[in-house]
Amino acid sequence: MRLKELARKIGADPAGLADVEISGAAGVREAGPGQVAYITGEKYLKDLATCRAAAVIVPLGAPDAQMPLLRVKNPRLAFAQTLALLYVKPYASTGISDRAVIGRDAVVGAEPSIHPYAVVEDGAKIGSRVTLYPGVYVGRGAVVGDDCTLHSNVSIREGVTIGSRVIIHSGTVIGSDGFGFVTDGGIHHKIPQAGGVIIGDDVEIGGNCAIDRATLGNTVIKKGTKLDNLVHIAHNVTIGEHCLIAGQVGIAGSAVLGNYVVFGGQVGVGDHRIVGDRVMAGGKSVITRDVEPGKVMAGFNAMPLRDWLKVQAVLPKLPELKRLAADLERRIAALEHEKG
Repeated sequence: MRLKELARKIGADPAGLADVEISGAAGVREAGPGQVAYITGEKYLKDLATCRAAAVIVPLGAPDAQMPLLRVKNPRLAFAQTLALLYVKPYASTGISDRAVIGRDAVVGAEPSIHPYAVVEDGAKIGSRVTLYPGVYVGRGAVVGDDCTLHSNVSIREGVTIGSRVIIHSGTVIGSDGFGFVTDGGIHHKIPQAGGVIIGDDVEIGGNCAIDRATLGNTVIKKGTKLDNLVHIAHNVTIGEHCLIAGQVGIAGSAVLGNYVVFGGQVGVGDHRIVGDRVMAGGKSVITRDVEPGKVMAGFNAMPLRDWLKVQAVLPKLPELKRLAADLERRIAALEHEKG
């Protein structure tokens, strides 16, 4: 791609740019001739002095440098767009492999790419321009919307509904039974999980995630939400729009997350908890009570961030405080003895 064309596509001013060929992208310290790099803030401007890139994407207002600069409002977004332009191939249908299995009454939309050993069960519906990689299983009556990509060994169980433009990475299971049992007489009796799962549009789900079907009703992940690898969503959970859920998060049954919630790695949420819009929780936080919208949480049990920071500041001093408390107790005891 020519540099001026790239500038126009990412919203940078192409005026005065040399019409050079761009062949790839790299970090600002690794980039070489023909490659585009980016920086996100003023503290990285010093790297421009030694950068050998053909051009660098920089924030608006960045000073001139020895190479062409593509000034944009959001350099990270512009660099993501650049990577998509340079490396993501336009979709092209490969058809349905003769080694795929398509069940009775299954419906497959236009321009599919269904690879060998993918299985689409009876009555399932596959939208247009859907890619099913080898080993994908789509259960009876499940629905997969347009422009979805399901990577190898993804399992979409019966009755699950997937929206449009959803990406699901390898090994993920959607619609497995929720963890529901009744204990009686020392025996755990299984509660049949008769509900489903609904995944909204533009959701991305990482590898080896498990999203359980509801006992009754549906487990729901709303549009635009992104899940990292190894996330577990239990039965009847509802996750709002445009949430970001990092790896190894576990959300227990019937919990409700609002919109734009952000969880760091290994956050745990107790069952039936309600987490408001735009709540942020640091890694390994455990949420055992409802959280009001907009709160920033940390720790176990999770508490407001400022309180948690105060606790962390006190922890190293606990041995000294313990000795002081013991000394004060001895002095008080001695004073009381003298008075007695």
